[in-house]
Amino acid sequence: MLLSAEIRRVRVCGADRCALRFLDRSPAHNRRWCSMSRCGNRTKVRLHQARTRQGGRIAES
Repeated sequence: MLLSAEIRRVRVCGADRCALRFLDRSPAHNRRWCSMSRCGNRTKVRLHQARTRQGGRIAES
């Protein structure tokens, strides 16, 4: 893999506490986490909780 053209698709997980590398084979090449079940969902939950604590209730439309 290191000698192939896919080396440009190797990414580092975007979670604060994870440093795993993964091969981004998503169609848009914009995957952020090693996996949703391992890091993605936890990060999204943490960010959502921080937003709701700061902003209070979200305005309903």
